[in-house]
Amino acid sequence: MSTRRGVWILVLLFTVVGGLVLFAAIRLRGGPAPVPASTVLVFDVPSDLQESEVPLEPFSFDFTRFSRTTLYGVVRALDDAASDDRVAALVLHIDGIDWGWAKIGEVRDALQRFRASGKPVYASMPGGGESEYFLASVATRVSMPPTAMLQLDGLTASALFLKGSLDKLDIRPNFEHAGRFKSAVESYTRSDMSPEHRLALDGLLDDQFTLLVDSLASARGMSPDSMRARLDEGPFLADQARSRGLLDTLLDHPETDSLAMRDVGHDATRLSLAKYAERKSAGHTGPHLALITATGTIFGGKSRFVPGEGRVMGSETMIEALRDARTDHSIKAVVLRIDSPGGDVTASDDVWREVRRCRAAKPVIVSMSDVAASGGYYIACAADRIVAQPGTLTGSIGVFGGKLNLIGLYHKLGINVETVSRGRHAGMMSPFRDFSPEEAQRFRDGIEHSYQRFLSRVSEGRRLTVAMVDSVGQGRVWSGQAAHRLGLVDTLGGLREAFAVALEKSGYSADQEFVVERLPRVEHPFIERVVSRWIDRDDDARVSEAPFSEVIQAWITAARFPSGAMLALMPYSIEIR
Repeated sequence: MSTRRGVWILVLLFTVVGGLVLFAAIRLRGGPAPVPASTVLVFDVPSDLQESEVPLEPFSFDFTRFSRTTLYGVVRALDDAASDDRVAALVLHIDGIDWGWAKIGEVRDALQRFRASGKPVYASMPGGGESEYFLASVATRVSMPPTAMLQLDGLTASALFLKGSLDKLDIRPNFEHAGRFKSAVESYTRSDMSPEHRLALDGLLDDQFTLLVDSLASARGMSPDSMRARLDEGPFLADQARSRGLLDTLLDHPETDSLAMRDVGHDATRLSLAKYAERKSAGHTGPHLALITATGTIFGGKSRFVPGEGRVMGSETMIEALRDARTDHSIKAVVLRIDSPGGDVTASDDVWREVRRCRAAKPVIVSMSDVAASGGYYIACAADRIVAQPGTLTGSIGVFGGKLNLIGLYHKLGINVETVSRGRHAGMMSPFRDFSPEEAQRFRDGIEHSYQRFLSRVSEGRRLTVAMVDSVGQGRVWSGQAAHRLGLVDTLGGLREAFAVALEKSGYSADQEFVVERLPRVEHPFIERVVSRWIDRDDDARVSEAPFSEVIQAWITAARFPSGAMLALMPYSIEIR
């Protein structure tokens, strides 16, 4: 026997034996342990909270990424715990939140329901600002270490503009848009905000600031004016925050845990919320409802994760998920959870058609997450009902598109491009020349045609006149609260409210227990499933999917801008902090 053959046989033997050992260990491990009485749940609040598992990421060896806790998992676990007599209290460890306001609001609502059940909530923050405090404020007792600082000083919103850099690089943008407020193109064509962009951003900031002030005032037993005055005084050292009624006590994380355990009693047991969710997940009965998560920028093909850009919602994946829900007779209704700034117009229209087909067969209820704007709203408007959080960013009914002419940059780098073509407009979408006046008009006509189709889709789905949709459209981004006032959204709330509507439309009572079927299904190789069972999900909670800064992400987006594509996409950088 050759040495090489012997090595291969040895490797194969180790692989087989290792697999058998892992299989035996999993079999011996058995099912989840029961939840003990007098349990204190501990929720290590993750910095990043997604709606679903991450879709396929080629060549990824991150075996823990797919098993992270999702927003639905958190909300359902908190609601289960609220009615579970074995759960006595809840401790929150909050250390940096990078979610949008809608997700924070939804988890906060679930925490309020838990507290309303008569069980105490303890929140510990080593620092943080508005996002972290907004979540913590619902607790019975809010604490920080004596050396910490509470960065509670108000909200800001920023917009990034690349025109100055493009000018220096001699890159010429060729863009058209339909809608006065469709400010996504301004990132490339302006160095500052247009009046329309500023008006829309001011409106969003006003809505979120009012929501923040009113919510914090109610939680801390103050008047809105008093809370607004405190925001003007911030930030605060920990003892200053306590003296102004913003904190209840000064404690470190471990001391907060000890306080909760001591209050519950000597027989208290500590259990992470993630493990509690695993132990409760198999206990639900009743009618089956589909939860379809539509996350990321909308393009054709399969859903995927692109390093540096994040999630892509593939139209093929979404159509398949909607078709599965429509043809599965055990599924009584569909909740379509949207967290998307939009994307390609054609892909959005393809998903819209499948939503409409599904709606013809069974109720379809949309639940909006942080963002359901432009193409995200396009696919939402085909549903029976739309539910949004007050802090959701939605609307942005408008279309833009174009290309970047890179020939000037090429010349700066000593590169020349020669093109041979046949046909008067064969080079219209070329990234090496500008549109001619005639080509610009043709492209503008195409953008306007897509916008009119967008208006008609919303008009049909929302039962509004085209003129009415146009008046609230024009590319303007609205808060969920404003969208509800304007008739673009039916109900304010989260997944809990969306499921209640789905049950009622299926002929059940709103408080009927139900089973959730998660779609689209994400398949994982055997080795990933094996490894994940031995990893504590809480240990993975602080890994972010988008490690790049906003400036770098903007340049990656510009470099990959699809030349000539027509997009129903909201501005990239609306972020209120």
